Amino acid sequence: MNQRLFAAGLGLACALVWLPAHAAEPTAEQYKAGVNTCMRARDLECAEKNWLQFLRLRPTDSNAIANLGIVMNQRDNHKGAIAQLERAMDMGEGTYDLFSYYADSLEKVGRIDDAIAWSYKALKVVPRLVDVRGKLAKLLVQQKKYYEALSLLTAFDDQLSAQGHAPYFEGQRIAIESALERNASTPSVERGSLRLSSHQGHFYAPVTLGQARPAGFVVDTGATLVTMDEAFFEQAKVAYKLRDKAALFRLADGRKVTGRVVTVALLKVGPYELKDIAVHTCKGCAPLLGQAALSRFDLKSSKVQGVEFLALSPRN
Repeated sequence: MNQRLFAAGLGLACALVWLPAHAAEPTAEQYKAGVNTCMRARDLECAEKNWLQFLRLRPTDSNAIANLGIVMNQRDNHKGAIAQLERAMDMGEGTYDLFSYYADSLEKVGRIDDAIAWSYKALKVVPRLVDVRGKLAKLLVQQKKYYEALSLLTAFDDQLSAQGHAPYFEGQRIAIESALERNASTPSVERGSLRLSSHQGHFYAPVTLGQARPAGFVVDTGATLVTMDEAFFEQAKVAYKLRDKAALFRLADGRKVTGRVVTVALLKVGPYELKDIAVHTCKGCAPLLGQAALSRFDLKSSKVQGVEFLALSPRN
């Protein structure tokens, strides 16, 4: 019997429909509609077959190529997914889901550096992708880049807190901080340079003061002072010398406030220990690193395919 097979979605399941040899071949749109039904039935094999048939008729549809790559990723065919997603990007496709699935497949085949780079690109398009951000932090931790991971998570959580929301990555940050304590005696791969990624137009450095947890401080090369909230400073229980208990000073946003000026014995920026740093504290002062601390570093900015980074290297 001379018959042809048409894999398409019918009803709530993916069905195999036998067509007589003289019947008209299904159209590209019918194959595409079949994909939708297959996906509703969670039949990824069926969806992949329909995308392949669709692309046989529409070989230059870059969106379909990207979707085929995503389905291949979901079926754990990561080499196939990488090939299709790269093909789609070569044809001009560029969406956050394409980038995030591409990063996932790169990680699955062991290309960790590339997976990190493409995860950053996905976050550049849509910063609120918490699944991508959390997974990227894990990849950074695997490479022992604990402080870069903390910077990535604290920048997001601090923004949530400023908006009155609970932090999203509290548990993951605690895990990373605990890993730092356990590996304190191990030489850090970040000892030579700490890389920070841009978030909402700012760079956030993880700063540790006394007994306080690492907090995200805005890196402001145009500011002079290191500032922080009075309550945060008190909770840190750090050794300090009082220089002025009622100083009038101007913040980076132009406001004039009254607060304390102190010299702290030790302040850490990432893994780097800074001694005898002048700090200005006031009620409501934003956590900010100005030249009082940044002058201890060489700073190098870079931009890679739209993703901005700032590297801090301690001066000898």
